[in-house]
Amino acid sequence: MANIPGKYDFVSTDKYEDFLKACGVGVVNRTIASKIKNQLEYVDNGNGSWTQKTFSTFKNFQIDFKLGEKFVEETADGRKCDAVITLEGNKFVHKQSLDGEGAVVTREFKPNGELVCTFECKDVTAVRVYKKV
Repeated sequence: MANIPGKYDFVSTDKYEDFLKACGVGVVNRTIASKIKNQLEYVDNGNGSWTQKTFSTFKNFQIDFKLGEKFVEETADGRKCDAVITLEGNKFVHKQSLDGEGAVVTREFKPNGELVCTFECKDVTAVRVYKKV
């Protein structure tokens, strides 16, 4: 099992702009978001509660969640969606639902400190990779 808490620096991306388009993100926001080399931080608050922080030159934001409990999430572009995050082995599985559309983000924390994020919406799959600092 990987040690999840900590900061992760951006390494690479593939098809992320396509994923954002499939999710309905506007052209300006998705163009900016797909070019950003952000940093992620995961904080274990205990009792299944977590904080995910995203830092970038464009916008910083965070989500607070308890594993397995539904919550209302505000996406980086300001849309609100229903979400639930579960822990499956060494993966956070993040399911979002907005206006009947769904997206799934699987964040796999590998023992070597690599974080592989797989984004799925409709028929589009994107990947972003990070490395623990």
